[in-house]
Amino acid sequence: MTQAKVGIFFVVNGDLVLDTVSLEQGELYGDTVGFSGHYDYWEALTPQNSTEQLFKNHAYDYFPRGRVVYFKKSNSLRLYADRCMKKADIEKVAATFQLPAYRLARDEHYQCSRCNRGFVDI
Repeated sequence: MTQAKVGIFFVVNGDLVLDTVSLEQGELYGDTVGFSGHYDYWEALTPQNSTEQLFKNHAYDYFPRGRVVYFKKSNSLRLYADRCMKKADIEKVAATFQLPAYRLARDEHYQCSRCNRGFVDI
């Protein structure tokens, strides 16, 4: 579990835009360890490539997004993901965050603009 990362991510046309740290560097919040905030990250980001530029050209909640959090009591990781995300996107997130095992979860906080309008492309 020591290589696992916590933090936030966005899926921009199949590419990941993310803000992560190692589990050991994460921020303690109650019984969880996480990192970063979606809006704060979006607001502070200075685009370094075309994917980040496309990301910044839209509202922070336009693209599918999520978060990886560690739960101390159960010694487990949870990957919160927008319901619009494809299986391949979730697998890419899990690999990038180096998650040995995780529980996939949905949460109303992690919804893109399409989901917030009630349109779901499954």
